[in-house]
Amino acid sequence: MIDRNKLFDTHAHYYSQKFNELEGGADGLLTCAEFQNSVGCVVNIGADIETSHCVISQAKKYDFMYSAVGIHPTDAQNVCGEDIEGNISKIEALLDTPEKRRENKIVAVGEIGFDYYWQPVNKELQYEYFYRQMQLAQKYSLPVIIHDRDAHGDTFDMICRFPNVCGVLHSCSMSDEMVRQLCERGWYISFSGTVTFKNAHKVKAACAAVQTDRLLSETDAPYLAPHPYRGQMNNSVLMSNTVREMAEIHGVSYDEMLRITNENARRFFGID
Repeated sequence: MIDRNKLFDTHAHYYSQKFNELEGGADGLLTCAEFQNSVGCVVNIGADIETSHCVISQAKKYDFMYSAVGIHPTDAQNVCGEDIEGNISKIEALLDTPEKRRENKIVAVGEIGFDYYWQPVNKELQYEYFYRQMQLAQKYSLPVIIHDRDAHGDTFDMICRFPNVCGVLHSCSMSDEMVRQLCERGWYISFSGTVTFKNAHKVKAACAAVQTDRLLSETDAPYLAPHPYRGQMNNSVLMSNTVREMAEIHGVSYDEMLRITNENARRFFGID
């Protein structure tokens, strides 16, 4: 049972080797008193075949953790490559029956999408992986977790191609107008530590534009630590700073925003 009075981190990567820099690694962090007292639930997100297996293994170790499996756009180019059929089949093998999804604690397909920031960009390959994973989500009635970096128009177009797929735009960097349109389509919008950055005027405007029943919060740990920890290793405990900023933007109390984001996350992922 998820504690509704604690943080619900909808997007983290606790398999990252960066956590090895900590005493006890990721396990030491996830079991420490501060983490246990502050965090009620984490969705651990895969980025390729290997890390999708990693998030499943970690989720099975912790009652508060769930998994999402998928192929990130940069990993599609740099790790998975041209064997699209083979790699999509490996992701599908993890979730193709209700029994497997329950056993593997899979609540979404992700992290998938477009990334035009890191060069060189193979847009055709990214498109094929994105499209095929949207098909998987549609086939198995799963939500998707979308990565969108410098590809807002193409990302929005792909979403529109699958009106029956619901998802979340992770670590939102879209305009306020685009997020309004996504919310009208029933999508959710998630904000990471970037919403706390002093120069993040566009992100703050997007957050203000999202109706409260569509708001989610996340870390993207170990990345995107909120102010005043910007540049440091992120973890779910620090997400309280993100929730506090979101509360200020929407003119509600911290406790109310914690309740809102917790309730929305449970509804989106189908987790009690």
